[in-house]
Amino acid sequence: MSAPVVVLAPLPLVLPRGAERVELQRDHARRAVRASARATGASLGELTKTTDDVPLPSNGWFWSLSHSPAHVAGVVSPLSIGVDVEEAREPRPELVERILGPAELELFAARGEDGFLRTWTAKEALLKEFGLGLQALSRCRILTVDHDSLELRFDDLRRTVHQFRFGSTLAACCSDSSERPTFVLHDIPLPLRGVELAS
Repeated sequence: MSAPVVVLAPLPLVLPRGAERVELQRDHARRAVRASARATGASLGELTKTTDDVPLPSNGWFWSLSHSPAHVAGVVSPLSIGVDVEEAREPRPELVERILGPAELELFAARGEDGFLRTWTAKEALLKEFGLGLQALSRCRILTVDHDSLELRFDDLRRTVHQFRFGSTLAACCSDSSERPTFVLHDIPLPLRGVELAS
């Protein structure tokens, strides 16, 4: 089995507001999923979700997407998988307390990191792998911290979440595979459906 390919790309610089903006972000994130499928050799059908917004496997392939104000991420895999992408921001203190427990804060402090962005993206990717929302956040705990990965415990399971930093943005990918995913960063927005990316 080859390593998953996480496709990352910027959103267009000028975006509409409101619901139209969210729809455009989702469309671009789905383009990233399809680009990951092409890179992986996966043949996807329709990309559908449950009523709880959990992606359903497409032709036997699991998929996950994410969008932030400036970037999108998409990935496919034969195993369940989750991806998240976020830009660095100054978090509210109550959010830091909700995301990071005291032991987790100590793990990052020992490395000279505040750890919020790394923890947020890792836990979000893990929850997406299991098709869960933020209500399950308290079930995720960081066990170890490395320069480009975190080991997390979710209930009785352990997962390694691989991370990739570009500028002030961080992407995270979580699956049952121990293989580090390949992160592919595009410097321009992904093309419309049906248009192949230049090599």
